[in-house]
Amino acid sequence: MTPKKILWVDDDEDLTLSFRPSLEKEGWVVQLASSVREAKFVMVKDRPNLIVMDIIMEGEHGYSAIEDLKINPELTNVPVIVFSSLTHRWGETTATREDALVSDAVEFVDKSAGLKALIQTIHKYLED
Repeated sequence: MTPKKILWVDDDEDLTLSFRPSLEKEGWVVQLASSVREAKFVMVKDRPNLIVMDIIMEGEHGYSAIEDLKINPELTNVPVIVFSSLTHRWGETTATREDALVSDAVEFVDKSAGLKALIQTIHKYLED
C-alpha cells in the first residue's frame, strides 16, 4: 500500500517540525511548505492526498491556496483541513471558523486543540 501524502502549509516551523514525526508515525508522508507560494508549487508537483492549511501567514493567506486548489481539476477533490488559530497578525483582519469552512475546506481544527485533534481529523479523510 502506498503511503498517503500530506502537504502541511504553515509558517510556524517550530510547530510543523515538532508535530511532523507524530504524523509520520501514523504512516503518512508529510511535506512541509512555509508559504502559500511554496505550497502552490508543491500541490501541482507532488499531488498530496490531503492538505493541512494555516490561514494567517506572511504574504498570501491560506484562503488563496485553497481557492487555487479548488479551481484545478486535478486537485479539486483533495480535502483541505484548516489548522489555524486564526489570530490577528501583521495588521491583517482576523479570520473566523466560518470563513474557513466557506472556503471549501472540509474541516477546521483550532491549533489550541493540539496534535491529537489534528490526527483524528486527518484519519477521517485518509482512511482506506
